[in-house]
Amino acid sequence: MREEKQQPMEQVREFLIAGDVPGALSHLERLHPADQAEVIAGLEPELRVALLPQLPRETLADILEYLKEEPRRHVVMELEAAVLAPLLDRVDTDVAADVLHMLPPEQAEQVLLAMRTAPEVTGLLRHEDESAGGRMSADFVALHKEWTVDQALAYLRRTHPDAELAYYLYVIDAEHRLEGVVSLRQLVVAAPEEHIADIMTPEVISIRVDEDQEEAARILQRYNFVALPVVDEKSRLVGVTSVDDLMDVAQEEATEDMYRMVGLTEEESVLRPLRQSLLPRLSWLLFYLVAAFFAALTVNAFESTIEEVVALAVFMPMIVGLGGNAGVQTITLVVRSLALGQVEPRQALRVLRRELVIAALNGVVIGLLIGVAAFLWKDNVWLGVVAGLATVLSVGAAVTAGVLVPTALRLARLDPALASGIIVTAFTDILGFFFFLGLAALLIERLT
Repeated sequence: MREEKQQPMEQVREFLIAGDVPGALSHLERLHPADQAEVIAGLEPELRVALLPQLPRETLADILEYLKEEPRRHVVMELEAAVLAPLLDRVDTDVAADVLHMLPPEQAEQVLLAMRTAPEVTGLLRHEDESAGGRMSADFVALHKEWTVDQALAYLRRTHPDAELAYYLYVIDAEHRLEGVVSLRQLVVAAPEEHIADIMTPEVISIRVDEDQEEAARILQRYNFVALPVVDEKSRLVGVTSVDDLMDVAQEEATEDMYRMVGLTEEESVLRPLRQSLLPRLSWLLFYLVAAFFAALTVNAFESTIEEVVALAVFMPMIVGLGGNAGVQTITLVVRSLALGQVEPRQALRVLRRELVIAALNGVVIGLLIGVAAFLWKDNVWLGVVAGLATVLSVGAAVTAGVLVPTALRLARLDPALASGIIVTAFTDILGFFFFLGLAALLIERLT
């Protein structure tokens, strides 16, 4: 399967390397726009530069719609403003707004001034990229509730909306406030003289323009919608966000959560320049280095205990590692639950109680196994008691941090995934060593 995907890209690449641009174009035009976008994204910059100016504008516009953010950025930067402006007139307004956000301010202004669709796109540029407004499109169909069915059908014939835009027909009043929704089927089967207000569904679910894109994605998923109307603070219809846009949001947000939990930025990529990847990673590794230093100080404080019972050194990484893994399990669950809206920060204590019960049960089982292993190895029941009890305490501390750290970040209006994995691991390392070596110091006479 992978070879089938690679074959068109390799064939286009071979044509371009041989200097046969017409051959590359001919081969590319046989593909679906999504496959064309994948080929363009995978080409080396010098080959892409030779191909892009030769592509028909309609083809290039379709490709731009399907490109992911990073490849789209590279393609846009390789196009001149004179080419880019008419190109953006052909794509959806939300895609045009995304592209303009990628450009330096002066270049974006130059391109916008040359665009025919500038008035529609300008309204979208005011909104934050990660808001519902930043994801919406100004391409939608709105019917006035006073219209008759016949007037509405005449309007659709005159405007020729795209099929996907006409799936939901939104109903507005004279002030452009969202009043309801009508399906195309309802409109077609209704009597010509009926008013839109009489056939519409008044209970329409919408989202505010300034709400987070994740909330828009949750609403679409919950109600199985194809599109979601976006309204301003006065309930006026200003745009529509579609399921294909928010599928990308769901993927981006999931990726962002995974990356941030381990101290990576959402822009991270294996194709990103080294200097842009180095500093963000280094900053969190330095944070962990400081935490590791405190963990080392904790171990050093019990140096005499370790010298008396050398077997403790064998169990130290095991107990600390178990605590860290338990913490990562909990923090992954909590971060994802917060992101999906399944839990709120006010429910933290209930979640914590549940996780502590699981931690206690897991800790007892694992602690008993470690304790038995310690007893069989050194024939000392107290070494097993220390190892087992330290495991229970370490796992309990880890899950507590796993619940409280992301919850505290959310309450502070920060992303709950923000390097929380690194923070929890650092916390459990210190406490894991302290619990194990502290218990060993208290029972040192029984261990020797």
